[in-house]
Amino acid sequence: MTHDLYRSKTTRHIEQTQVAAGAQLMVRAGLAAAQWIAARFPQETRVVVLVGPGNNGGDGLTVARHLKEGGYKVRVHYLSGSRAASAPTARALELWHRAGGTLDDAWDENNDLVIDALFGIGLSRDVPEVVSALFTQIEASRQKVIALDIPSGLDADTGAIRGKALHAHTTLTFIGDKPGLHTAEGQDYAGQVLIFNLDIPASAFPPGDLQLYQPDTLPPQLQRHQASHKGSYGTLGILGGAPGMTGAPLLAGRAALRLGAGKVRIGLLGPGLAVDLVAPELMLAPAKDLPGQPHDIWLAGPGLGQSPEAIDLVAELLGRPEPLVLDADGLNLLASQQELARLCTERAIPAVLTPHPAEAARLLGCPTSQVQQDRLFAAQELAQRYQAIIVLKGSGTVVCDSNHASINGSGNAALAAAGQGDILGGIIAALMAQGMAPLDAAKSGVFLHGAGADLWRQEFAAAIGLTASETIDYARKVLNRLPAA
Repeated sequence: MTHDLYRSKTTRHIEQTQVAAGAQLMVRAGLAAAQWIAARFPQETRVVVLVGPGNNGGDGLTVARHLKEGGYKVRVHYLSGSRAASAPTARALELWHRAGGTLDDAWDENNDLVIDALFGIGLSRDVPEVVSALFTQIEASRQKVIALDIPSGLDADTGAIRGKALHAHTTLTFIGDKPGLHTAEGQDYAGQVLIFNLDIPASAFPPGDLQLYQPDTLPPQLQRHQASHKGSYGTLGILGGAPGMTGAPLLAGRAALRLGAGKVRIGLLGPGLAVDLVAPELMLAPAKDLPGQPHDIWLAGPGLGQSPEAIDLVAELLGRPEPLVLDADGLNLLASQQELARLCTERAIPAVLTPHPAEAARLLGCPTSQVQQDRLFAAQELAQRYQAIIVLKGSGTVVCDSNHASINGSGNAALAAAGQGDILGGIIAALMAQGMAPLDAAKSGVFLHGAGADLWRQEFAAAIGLTASETIDYARKVLNRLPAA
């Protein structure tokens, strides 16, 4: 289900406000986490808690105390560096000692479960080398790790790694969910994410800084009426298919048909192809002929190339009033042709741009690594610069316009295959053809694409070998299984 995500600044504000009102959030967090662990791990489990001097360490000490009092064999490995413990953590440390607990200076690998409470959401520097070496040692031992609030070394806002991070099997995150758990490196490091709101009343939460998008009902625009016909569901025009790249627009067209577009025409720049034998419902023509025919929605870019003809076609579409999705070479042309960028910013209906990180870097004129260091910032910068709706693809795809941002809550590594971007463009365009607003279509299209891969992975657990063609049918299954709102 779609829910709010909170940046660190907002989370800290909620926390400070509640503590000022008398809420003992560290007590609640430690008890909630200890109860969750005790319900899943037997008493003979050997537990070690990694603790730092910040408030996250206080959470860990509270967990350690409750587990010890519950009969578990618990050790605390305390890494303070040169920092003094925060006041709440000093109090938690005192209670740990009163319960008969001690602190270990040397690391002992004889553990079954590691509870990570070293660094919380306030980490603003790379982890020290001694901690990095410890993380390497823990991961080599294959001990199960439970992270409190966020895996240590992971940036809570961006999902970037601060030098080195510790992979968690499960993350028990407190107060509200964090963007960094769901994009960039976050999904690989956080594992399963469980949210504990610590009994903070709903009225104390401001609107989220963004959302994790996981719809559970069919969008109302897609609910079909008996008294309808193919024209009711839009005519989509796709431009692409330079010599040697015919497959890209065909994939996009097949996806659009199977996700509900009423009619799909494909304009090919390469040598003429009379029919798609896999999807003969597609209407094929030379690319130059399509702009002269009426279309409700356009998709340009799959296999388009960067020829003068391609430039002219993109300029033509950017200047037209119909909604437009730009992908692949359409984006590369936008990055290299100043006039195309100007046309994009002046559109009455914002175009939907669907870059992967390298394409986003070209559009921004920066290294790809800079895009990945803060995917949310990069997507929002693109939205402002091009006055467009942005779909920044990757682990935790970001969808945003100038005012609203979300992270997609579906998908897995099986989507790392050729052609997946082509069918995503086709899916988004198909939803727009059926009446969805561009931003809503972008969010829903990305979700359906990822959820199709998730459905496939239920049959193929290792996530190896999913093709773009297969993904189309799985995405259609997901769409048709959504109940009406």
